[in-house]
Amino acid sequence: MDIPENYKDIEINGRKFRLNKMDAKTGSFMLFKLMKILTPMVKNIKTDEKEVDLANLNLTEIAESLFDLEEKEFRYIQDNALQVVQELLGAGPTKVLNQFGEFEANNIEFDTGLVMNLTVQSLYFNIKGFFKGSPLESMLKGLNISQLNLKM
Repeated sequence: MDIPENYKDIEINGRKFRLNKMDAKTGSFMLFKLMKILTPMVKNIKTDEKEVDLANLNLTEIAESLFDLEEKEFRYIQDNALQVVQELLGAGPTKVLNQFGEFEANNIEFDTGLVMNLTVQSLYFNIKGFFKGSPLESMLKGLNISQLNLKM
């Protein structure tokens, strides 16, 4: 049995962040919320194959459920994802987003790319274990989330 990974340190544009696990109840609810979005995205994927051929996926069709996401639902997902992320500073870790939805990390509130990067990586880190051993695992790996860490 693998030892659970409760956090993961990443670097984006020279800044260091820690992705932490959500508590199990929040993580479970987030998974259900995300399944509502992911289900239409993966409905045409053949589940009998071990590897998913990303080259044959229709990205417009896949992203359709994202385009229909209401702002309130998006903010709920994003806030929960960012509230478990910390920026690692010399003086100690600082929350990226507090429980009131306010940014605590410096110079992040107007950096859409960084905020989206942290959101996606936090969500992936928190739900990836659910897909272990399924065809979706190869799809998520194929998306190569680590590419989001490249310096711009």
